[in-house]
Amino acid sequence: MPEKSKAADPLSIPMEKLTQPAILLLLHRNEAHGYDLIQKLSQARFIDSDPDTATVYRALRRMEQDGLVVSSWKHGEFGPARRQYRLTPEGLKLLEEWIGRLEERKKQIDSFIGYYRDTQGD
Repeated sequence: MPEKSKAADPLSIPMEKLTQPAILLLLHRNEAHGYDLIQKLSQARFIDSDPDTATVYRALRRMEQDGLVVSSWKHGEFGPARRQYRLTPEGLKLLEEWIGRLEERKKQIDSFIGYYRDTQGD
């Protein structure tokens, strides 16, 4: 049986659905510039595909307009200045809401799997 691509996998969760909470989570740990966030998202075990650069920057702009993150220009030792993002109190509140919803979803998934496992003996 040929291996399915991730785009054709009906069980795959699109990166776009998790972009906002993943960015909030990463910024909760440390402020970062866009390229850093893209690299960290690529390495994250909770995301199953590489992030699209345009999607990440679009999300950051929308999140800044919504007051979830703020940015400022930081001059580095090498190269041009970069826009550095950090979480706002509103962003932290939304992250906490995401965590609550994900915990509830995890309970639902555990219940689903448990129900399946229980029917294996039938």
